[in-house]
Amino acid sequence: MTTEMQSDADPDAAFAEALPHIVFTSLPDGRPDRCNKRWRDYVGATSPGDWADRLHPEDRSRRDEWAEATRAGRLFETECRLRDGAGGHRWFLIRAVPRFNAAGAVDSWLTTGTDVDGLVRTREELRRSNAALERFAAIAAHDLQEPVRKVRAFGERIAAGGGIDDRSRGHLGRIIAAAARMHELVHGLLSLARVSGGARVQTHVDLGAIAREVVDDLGATIERSGAHVEVGPLPTIRADAVLMRQLLQNLIANALKFHRPGQVPSVRVSVREAVEDGPAWVLEVADDGIGFDQREASRIFEPFQRLHGRSAYPGSGLGLAICQGVVDRHGGTIAAESVPGVGSVFRVVLPAEPPAEEAVGL
Repeated sequence: MTTEMQSDADPDAAFAEALPHIVFTSLPDGRPDRCNKRWRDYVGATSPGDWADRLHPEDRSRRDEWAEATRAGRLFETECRLRDGAGGHRWFLIRAVPRFNAAGAVDSWLTTGTDVDGLVRTREELRRSNAALERFAAIAAHDLQEPVRKVRAFGERIAAGGGIDDRSRGHLGRIIAAAARMHELVHGLLSLARVSGGARVQTHVDLGAIAREVVDDLGATIERSGAHVEVGPLPTIRADAVLMRQLLQNLIANALKFHRPGQVPSVRVSVREAVEDGPAWVLEVADDGIGFDQREASRIFEPFQRLHGRSAYPGSGLGLAICQGVVDRHGGTIAAESVPGVGSVFRVVLPAEPPAEEAVGL
């Protein structure tokens, strides 16, 4: 039977009553023996019982997880829905901490329940909204790309067929070039939407393998410029493999693109361990290209921001914005250091253990 904490006789009970949370103390096996008034008010009963007795049917597995934690004597934390006195359910963050005696055995448990119903429902709404946005972006991109492809294809056919004067051929060339840029822009916007809104699939990712694949994909560009791309030892980290590929693809391609005219570009990819508010990986992509004014360092990660003309350095203007989105999704940071005419270093800091989806804005 769960009894009410008596705050007049126990300082811990007074503290528990002052908290805006449900509070339990439990026996070593996890059975509750005391609770605060907030739990009694929530369930509307004089003998309210355990929180695990009021789990939503879809959350019943939490009971087995709680039992396993009590047997192992380890910290327990979960989100679940608990039934109130009127039969409705609200989301709670349940956190149970074991308290040990001098012999090292669990003497009791202190459990708190924090009402996170508004947070969870907002998070779920954001997930649905992001999913809808991604579907819309995919449909819009497909619908936009089809007419662009046709304009480009028919323009190329007319140009190849002959029978037009030089002036008309010049106009047609501009139409074809504009269609190619539109196709690239739509593709970039779709990639940016997917980075920002898709679900993150967290696995063990071999960055070295991904970097080698990216270098292989960029083989034609590397061969044309004679570039030297050095990939140092890269670790296996917890991340989304698809997003990590997009990150490396854009950073390495960016380093190859902005090389100094008449000079063979050199690019180095490396990773080191660091402590940045916890264990982290620091990924660096360094080049000896044209560089940029350091005052522009924050602006370059915004969509469509260009520091150089499109004619000299073609592209959609979305590559670094996509990198920013990938890094944000992993709870990390990205920054650039550069000296005009000397080169640039793009530095990505990723936590060794990426945060949960809701902690990075989903």
